[in-house]
Amino acid sequence: MQVARWTAAVLLAVAAAGCRKPVRLPVEVQVVRTGQAEQRSYDTDGDRRADFFTSAAAGRVDRIARDRTGDGKPDEWVRLDDVPLADCRHLVVILDGFGYDLVRTYYDAGHLRLFHPPSAVVAPYPTLTDPCLAAALGLAPCTALEARYYDRKAGKVVGGNIAYLAGRNMPYNRLLQYRAKMFWDAVSYVKPRPVFTKEVHDTKRTFDRLRRREVLAYLVSSAGMGTKYGARGQRECLALVDRLVNQVVLESRGRVKVTLFADHGHTCTEARRTDLAGHLKRRGWRVTSRLRKPRDVAYIRFGLETYASFATDRPAELAADLVGADGVDVVSFADNDAVVVLSAAGSRAVIRARAGRYAYQVAVGDPLSLKPILAGLTPDAGGYYDADELLAATATHRYPAPLQRLWQAHFALVANRPDVIASLTDDRYSGSQAFAVKVASTHGGLNYRNSVTFIMSTAGPLPPVLRTADIPAALKRLLGTDWPMGDAAPTTRPRPPGP
Repeated sequence: MQVARWTAAVLLAVAAAGCRKPVRLPVEVQVVRTGQAEQRSYDTDGDRRADFFTSAAAGRVDRIARDRTGDGKPDEWVRLDDVPLADCRHLVVILDGFGYDLVRTYYDAGHLRLFHPPSAVVAPYPTLTDPCLAAALGLAPCTALEARYYDRKAGKVVGGNIAYLAGRNMPYNRLLQYRAKMFWDAVSYVKPRPVFTKEVHDTKRTFDRLRRREVLAYLVSSAGMGTKYGARGQRECLALVDRLVNQVVLESRGRVKVTLFADHGHTCTEARRTDLAGHLKRRGWRVTSRLRKPRDVAYIRFGLETYASFATDRPAELAADLVGADGVDVVSFADNDAVVVLSAAGSRAVIRARAGRYAYQVAVGDPLSLKPILAGLTPDAGGYYDADELLAATATHRYPAPLQRLWQAHFALVANRPDVIASLTDDRYSGSQAFAVKVASTHGGLNYRNSVTFIMSTAGPLPPVLRTADIPAALKRLLGTDWPMGDAAPTTRPRPPGP
C-alpha cells in the first residue's frame, strides 16, 4: 500500500510539474519531396494550418521559415549555416546511455536532421556516467568509478545511496544549468517515461529563463528509459529531443546551435544478475567490506552494470579465479606499471604505456583479439603503438581502443582505483540487490556496445571518431570559443598521471 501511494504521489508531482508543456511542436503535417530536397510543414499553434517550415538539402535541414501572413505558406527563409556563431546561443543536451549505432540508424531514417551526422565517441572504461561526464566536460578525475567504492586510506568500503544523492562523485553537476533534483534519479528507473518528459520540458523552461549564451542540460532519465524499455525506449527519447531542438531553433529564428551527446553506450540486451560473490566464496575468498586477511575481497556492488570492480591484496590470484565465473568476459589488474588482461578463453596479455603509446605483449592466445589489427600498424622500436592510430584502427572492433582504456582504468581514470576489474557479457550484470528492476539494457563493459556512443551538433560536423576526453577540444574548434563556456567553465583539463 505504501509503495502504491508513493508511486501515485510521484506521478501526481510529474503531472503538476508538466502542466504547461513548453515543448509542443507537433509531428509534421506535410512532407513534400522534390528530387534531393525535402520540405516539412508544422502547425505549431493548433489552427490546422502550417506556420513553420523546414527545408532539407542532401538530407540535412539547412533552412527554416515562418508563415507571417497567415496563408499557410513559408515567408522569411533563414539559411541556418549563414547565421554567425557569435550571434547564436548554444544548447547542449546530454543523454545518459546511447549507443552510436542506434543513433546513427535513427538519423539515417530521417530524424534529427537539423544536426550534422553523428560522430562515434569511444568512452572511458569502465563505461560509467561519472568518469565519462567528467572527461566529456574537461574535469579532473572523479573520486571513484561510482558513489560506492573501496577507500584504501579508510581501509573499508565507503559511500552508497546517500553519497549518490549528495552528488559526491559528480563534479560535473556544478557545470550544468539543468539537472533534475537527485530524487528523480531513483524515480526514473521505476517510471522513466513521465520523468523523461518532465526533464525535456524543464530543459526548455531553463533555456527560456536563462539569458546565458550556453545552457548545459543533463537528462538522467534516459538511462531509465533504456534500462526498462531497451532500444524502443531510447528511440522515444530521441523523438522528444528532436521536437525540443526544432522548437528552440524555430523560436530563435535559427539563432541557436544545439549539441547532443551521451556519456557511454548501452547494450540493448536483456540481462540477468550474475552471482560473482557466490563464485568467489566457492573458491575460498571471503567477501567483506574491510581487507584484513590475505583471501579477503571487497566486491563493490552499486549500479546494475556489465562490469564489476574489486579491492584485494592479491589481485593476480583474484583475477585468475574471476575469469572462470558466469558472465565474465575479460578481467584486468595492475601489475607494477603494467596492466595484465585475462580472457574467459584462457588468454593472457600485458599492456604497457610510454609517452602516449601502448604495447600489447601476448603471453597466451589473444585476449583482446588485437593481433590481426596490430599486424597492419607500425610500432616504434620498443613495440609501442600510437594511441590515435589504435583508436582509428579499433573504432569498430569488438573492444574499441582497448589498450589505452584498460591502462587508464587502472592508473588514471579515477582517484580511488579498483585492484581488479571484470568486464561482463552483455546478458549479465552485477550490482546492488537493493535495485530490483528489470534490465532490458545497461552498460559498463569493455565491448563495442557498451563503449561507443555519439556526439552531433547543428553548428557543424565533428571528427568521425573521438574519445570522450576529446570533446572539449573538438567543440572549441567548432564553436571558436573555449568549451564549456560561461563563468563556471573549468580550466584546461589536467593531464592524468603517467603516459
